[in-house]
Amino acid sequence: MTTQIMKLALIAAIGMIFSFGAQRADAQFSKAVVLLKGTVRMDQSGKAYSAKVSLRLAEDKDAEISAARSNSETGNYLLVLQPNKKYVIHIEGQDIAAQDELIETPATDSTIKMSKDFTVAPTSIGSSQDKASLK
Repeated sequence: MTTQIMKLALIAAIGMIFSFGAQRADAQFSKAVVLLKGTVRMDQSGKAYSAKVSLRLAEDKDAEISAARSNSETGNYLLVLQPNKKYVIHIEGQDIAAQDELIETPATDSTIKMSKDFTVAPTSIGSSQDKASLK
């Protein structure tokens, strides 16, 4: 019986050590960020649309930094940006016209939230060929 109690005490002590370590690890990554969230919806129906929402620096639009996919049920997306930067948000998906939007994040010392909703339009075969020739 005493051995069982000692084993349980040892397991509890190890669990406490790991839980304290995890709390300290979270604090190491605590920096000011800008949470950009919003929705992607179809223009005529207003229905949620699952699109790739990618993040690029304004000075290098070809290099994708990060990306998210909007939820097909709600249209919601979330991106984490750095404060005091200029970004291009690029929206693309199957059968929609791709679009870019310039966003500038404010300088801040604490985490803030920004909201940006996107409305996408279906594309025809001809217009997607036109867009491809512009690249």
